Amino acid sequence: MAETNRAAFKVLLDRQDIGDSSEDLTGTIAPALVSLQVSEKRGGEADQLDLVLNDVPGMPLPKKGALVRVMLGWKGGPDVTAGLVDKGTFKIDDVSFAGPPDHITLRGRSADLTSSYRVRRERSHNNTTLGAIARKVAAEHGLEAHIAPELADVAVSVHAQEQRSDMAMIRRLGRQHDAVATVKHGKLILSPIGRGATPSGRHLPGVTIARTDGDQFTFQTQDRDQYDGVEARWHDKKKGRRKTVKVDGAGAGAGTPSKQHKGRKVKRLHRVYHSEASAKRAAHAEHGRMKRAGATFEWDMALGRPDVTPERPVRVSGFRAEVDALAWIVAEATHSLDASGGLSTKLKLETA
Repeated sequence: MAETNRAAFKVLLDRQDIGDSSEDLTGTIAPALVSLQVSEKRGGEADQLDLVLNDVPGMPLPKKGALVRVMLGWKGGPDVTAGLVDKGTFKIDDVSFAGPPDHITLRGRSADLTSSYRVRRERSHNNTTLGAIARKVAAEHGLEAHIAPELADVAVSVHAQEQRSDMAMIRRLGRQHDAVATVKHGKLILSPIGRGATPSGRHLPGVTIARTDGDQFTFQTQDRDQYDGVEARWHDKKKGRRKTVKVDGAGAGAGTPSKQHKGRKVKRLHRVYHSEASAKRAAHAEHGRMKRAGATFEWDMALGRPDVTPERPVRVSGFRAEVDALAWIVAEATHSLDASGGLSTKLKLETA
């Protein structure tokens, strides 16, 4: 009989309440498993675990509030690399029962996102830097700050946190600077989107995926020329009037003002910024988002790749030449394990 690809998983329950570091629940869960799915996001949204089990009477289950650590991978097989990939720790915050057939769904989100991180606050951050704000928030919630060097010293003259949680504020700052702004594995991360590197500058290895590795795919292009550039307004206190900066692909550099030519379509940001520097950064961030949205690629991989995570550079092969020629970056990754032992990965890619 030909050898088959065999998926594997491990679920550990945090048992520090009784002195043990963890309890392996894999053997208990495996016979009742219907599906296990881990969804990984790039932005401020929490990674999510969905675990569906047959409702077996008397089977011990993680309770609401429990911390579970999940690993996914392959036992072995001719087409895969054996080994487990740590997908992080999740806090179970939703338990539901349904049927028939009777089953239980356990849903958890990244355990790093503590309840205090989601509480609304009223405060302001004045005459500081992006890195200083992130480090302050990280320290308040017992996290380790990982800030990319090019973002750490960005000046912030004033940022009002008006009835926003620290999570919402960090997510907003990330969007303003076109940066990954998230919490993973006990680290608060701020890093430019699409750089293909960790905040410390360590290069993330790229991955090349052939068309034969996947099942269904959807490639979509959008009209990148719908807007030729972005403009943002700022208030000049000294002269008492509003001014405008413009950024486009033909400019001399990121954030460089450029003249708007007749017939060109420029996207105007609604917000009025307090300084020229902040207006330039916002325009540049929006311009970067517009460029990445020029083409998207969604792909269902027949053989799961739990090692492929958001922000990892990707090259594809075996499609049309114009698709293969593009450099891609992972925006979202969803890894799904079913009762039959199949492991698949769905990727959402953006142009890098």
